[in-house]
Amino acid sequence: MALAQAQAAQADTLGTLILSIDNSVKATPADKSPDSTLPWVSIAETDTEIKRLINPDEIVLPFTRARLIIDYPLNNPAIFELSASGKGFTRKELIKYIGDKYHMIYEEEEQSATTKTVPLNERKELINRNTTDGKYGVWGHDLSDLSLSTIEVYRDDKGQISLVLDINS
Repeated sequence: MALAQAQAAQADTLGTLILSIDNSVKATPADKSPDSTLPWVSIAETDTEIKRLINPDEIVLPFTRARLIIDYPLNNPAIFELSASGKGFTRKELIKYIGDKYHMIYEEEEQSATTKTVPLNERKELINRNTTDGKYGVWGHDLSDLSLSTIEVYRDDKGQISLVLDINS
């Protein structure tokens, strides 16, 4: 899992876990969820998922600056700086930002790779995405495979806030 990888690789620099942000959406009848919710957000469909978010306008990150670490499924992790204009970030703002960054990463990967993604209908046996050799080195999963369950929030000894994503596939 992405979260475990980030925690192990960056345990020295992330600091202390101070907050865990859950992200759930209202289930549709097709989801057949016993409690009418799903404990994740589809990364490929964040614009649609935002409409089903539970408590979308709740400020879930009470800091105006943070760095977002995206490391799954990437051989070369990406780090983005976030700035909020108000008292912090709402759940909706974080989900939108994360979805936009994942879409950007996959687009940049495709543009910069010499080894292109094998189309799903041309994959043999295992249908996992092939590894590409672009800017990020995306491996194993198409964007449509990814879902976000939680965002782990860390603070280091200098006060830097880091966001680590628990991405499932």
